[in-house]
Amino acid sequence: MSRTLILMRHARQSGLGVTDHERPLTDEGRDAAHRVGCRLRDENRLPARGLCSTALRCRQTWQTLLDGAGATIEADFEAELYNASPAELLGVLAGTDETIESVLLLAHNPGMTMLALHLAGSNQADLDTLRAGFSPGTTAVFEVRSAWSEVAPGSVKLLAFAPV
Repeated sequence: MSRTLILMRHARQSGLGVTDHERPLTDEGRDAAHRVGCRLRDENRLPARGLCSTALRCRQTWQTLLDGAGATIEADFEAELYNASPAELLGVLAGTDETIESVLLLAHNPGMTMLALHLAGSNQADLDTLRAGFSPGTTAVFEVRSAWSEVAPGSVKLLAFAPV
Protein backbone atom coordinates (compact mmCIF):
# COMPACT_ATOMS: atom_id res chain seq x y z
CA MET A 1 0.00 0.00 0.00
CA SER A 2 1.33 3.39 -1.00
CA ARG A 3 0.85 6.37 1.31
CA THR A 4 1.54 10.09 0.95
CA LEU A 5 3.53 12.21 3.41
CA ILE A 6 3.51 15.98 2.99
CA LEU A 7 6.10 17.88 4.99
CA MET A 8 5.30 21.56 5.45
CA ARG A 9 7.02 24.34 7.30
CA HIS A 10 4.64 26.89 8.83
CA ALA A 11 4.04 30.04 6.79
CA ARG A 12 5.84 33.34 7.51
CA GLN A 13 5.39 34.53 11.09
CA SER A 14 5.54 37.89 12.74
CA GLY A 15 8.27 38.91 15.13
CA LEU A 16 5.51 39.90 17.52
CA GLY A 17 4.30 37.72 20.35
CA VAL A 18 4.75 37.32 24.04
CA THR A 19 6.73 34.11 23.45
CA ASP A 20 8.13 32.36 20.37
CA HIS A 21 5.32 29.81 20.69
CA GLU A 22 2.69 32.55 20.35
CA ARG A 23 4.02 34.37 17.27
CA PRO A 24 1.19 34.82 14.70
CA LEU A 25 1.34 34.68 10.91
CA THR A 26 1.90 37.83 8.92
CA ASP A 27 -0.53 38.80 6.15
CA GLU A 28 2.04 37.43 3.69
CA GLY A 29 2.08 34.17 5.64
CA ARG A 30 -1.71 33.88 5.58
CA ASP A 31 -1.71 34.48 1.83
CA ALA A 32 0.97 31.83 1.28
CA ALA A 33 -0.83 29.24 3.44
CA HIS A 34 -4.06 29.93 1.54
CA ARG A 35 -2.23 29.38 -1.78
CA VAL A 36 -0.77 26.10 -0.51
CA GLY A 37 -4.27 24.88 0.36
CA CYS A 38 -5.51 25.82 -3.12
CA ARG A 39 -2.54 24.07 -4.74
CA LEU A 40 -2.95 20.87 -2.72
CA ARG A 41 -6.65 20.82 -3.61
CA ASP A 42 -5.97 21.46 -7.30
CA GLU A 43 -3.28 18.74 -7.38
CA ASN A 44 -5.62 16.31 -5.60
CA ARG A 45 -3.10 16.01 -2.74
CA LEU A 46 -5.17 17.03 0.26
CA PRO A 47 -4.17 14.90 3.24
CA ALA A 48 -6.54 12.67 5.16
CA ARG A 49 -5.00 13.87 8.45
CA GLY A 50 -2.81 16.64 9.80
CA LEU A 51 -0.10 16.47 12.44
CA CYS A 52 0.70 20.02 13.61
CA SER A 53 2.88 21.74 16.12
CA THR A 54 0.95 23.57 18.81
CA ALA A 55 2.72 26.87 18.02
CA LEU A 56 0.26 29.61 17.05
CA ARG A 57 1.89 30.09 13.63
CA CYS A 58 1.41 26.37 12.86
CA ARG A 59 -2.21 26.35 14.04
CA GLN A 60 -2.91 29.43 11.91
CA THR A 61 -1.09 27.93 8.91
CA TRP A 62 -3.23 24.78 9.19
CA GLN A 63 -6.51 26.68 9.41
CA THR A 64 -5.63 29.05 6.57
CA LEU A 65 -4.50 26.11 4.40
CA LEU A 66 -7.88 24.45 5.02
CA ASP A 67 -9.68 27.69 4.13
CA GLY A 68 -7.76 27.83 0.85
CA ALA A 69 -8.57 24.19 0.11
CA GLY A 70 -12.22 24.59 1.07
CA ALA A 71 -11.79 21.46 3.19
CA THR A 72 -12.38 20.14 6.67
CA ILE A 73 -9.60 17.79 7.74
CA GLU A 74 -8.91 16.56 11.26
CA ALA A 75 -5.55 17.40 12.79
CA ASP A 76 -3.70 16.34 15.89
CA PHE A 77 -1.90 19.27 17.51
CA GLU A 78 1.19 17.82 19.16
CA ALA A 79 3.45 19.75 21.56
CA GLU A 80 6.30 17.36 20.64
CA LEU A 81 6.39 18.88 17.13
CA TYR A 82 7.43 22.31 18.42
CA ASN A 83 11.05 22.78 17.27
CA ALA A 84 11.37 18.99 16.92
CA SER A 85 14.37 17.10 15.59
CA PRO A 86 13.95 14.71 12.65
CA ALA A 87 13.85 11.77 15.08
CA GLU A 88 11.12 13.46 17.13
CA LEU A 89 9.13 14.28 13.96
CA LEU A 90 9.33 10.64 12.87
CA GLY A 91 8.37 9.54 16.37
CA VAL A 92 5.11 11.50 16.20
CA LEU A 93 4.46 10.24 12.64
CA ALA A 94 5.04 6.65 13.82
CA GLY A 95 1.96 6.92 16.03
CA THR A 96 -0.33 7.55 13.04
CA ASP A 97 -3.15 5.08 12.50
CA GLU A 98 -2.06 2.72 9.71
CA THR A 99 -5.46 3.03 8.01
CA ILE A 100 -4.73 6.70 7.21
CA GLU A 101 -3.36 6.97 3.67
CA SER A 102 -2.03 10.54 3.67
CA VAL A 103 -0.63 12.88 6.31
CA LEU A 104 0.50 16.49 6.30
CA LEU A 105 3.18 17.03 8.94
CA LEU A 106 3.33 20.76 9.78
CA ALA A 107 6.19 21.98 11.94
CA HIS A 108 9.35 24.10 12.13
CA ASN A 109 12.85 24.47 10.76
CA PRO A 110 15.52 23.28 11.03
CA GLY A 111 13.70 20.00 11.72
CA MET A 112 11.67 20.00 8.51
CA THR A 113 14.68 20.56 6.24
CA MET A 114 16.73 18.01 8.15
CA LEU A 115 13.94 15.42 7.98
CA ALA A 116 13.45 15.91 4.24
CA LEU A 117 17.20 15.54 3.62
CA HIS A 118 17.28 12.46 5.87
CA LEU A 119 14.42 10.85 3.94
CA ALA A 120 16.14 11.58 0.62
CA GLY A 121 18.92 9.27 1.80
CA SER A 122 21.53 8.84 -0.91
CA ASN A 123 19.31 9.95 -3.81
CA GLN A 124 21.50 12.74 -5.19
CA ALA A 125 18.77 14.30 -7.37
CA ASP A 126 16.41 14.56 -4.39
CA LEU A 127 19.18 15.90 -2.15
CA ASP A 128 20.00 18.57 -4.74
CA THR A 129 16.33 19.58 -4.93
CA LEU A 130 15.82 19.67 -1.16
CA ARG A 131 18.99 21.60 -0.40
CA ALA A 132 17.06 24.73 -1.37
CA GLY A 133 15.68 24.40 2.17
CA PHE A 134 12.27 24.98 3.66
CA SER A 135 11.47 28.67 3.51
CA PRO A 136 8.20 29.47 5.32
CA GLY A 137 5.25 27.74 3.62
CA THR A 138 7.36 25.21 1.69
CA THR A 139 6.03 21.70 1.09
CA ALA A 140 7.69 18.43 0.11
CA VAL A 141 5.48 15.52 -0.97
CA PHE A 142 6.77 11.97 -0.55
CA GLU A 143 5.34 8.64 -1.63
CA VAL A 144 5.69 6.27 1.34
CA ARG A 145 6.07 2.54 0.71
CA SER A 146 6.07 1.42 4.33
CA ALA A 147 4.05 1.63 7.51
CA TRP A 148 4.06 5.06 9.18
CA SER A 149 6.13 3.55 11.99
CA GLU A 150 8.80 2.44 9.50
CA VAL A 151 9.28 5.63 7.46
CA ALA A 152 12.99 5.91 6.68
CA PRO A 153 15.35 6.57 3.77
CA GLY A 154 14.67 3.99 1.09
CA SER A 155 11.01 3.68 2.02
CA VAL A 156 10.02 7.02 0.44
CA LYS A 157 10.26 8.77 -2.91
CA LEU A 158 10.14 12.54 -3.39
CA LEU A 159 7.22 13.41 -5.66
CA ALA A 160 7.15 17.20 -5.41
CA PHE A 161 8.97 20.09 -3.74
CA ALA A 162 7.32 23.52 -3.67
CA PRO A 163 9.09 26.44 -1.99
CA VAL A 164 6.87 29.47 -1.48
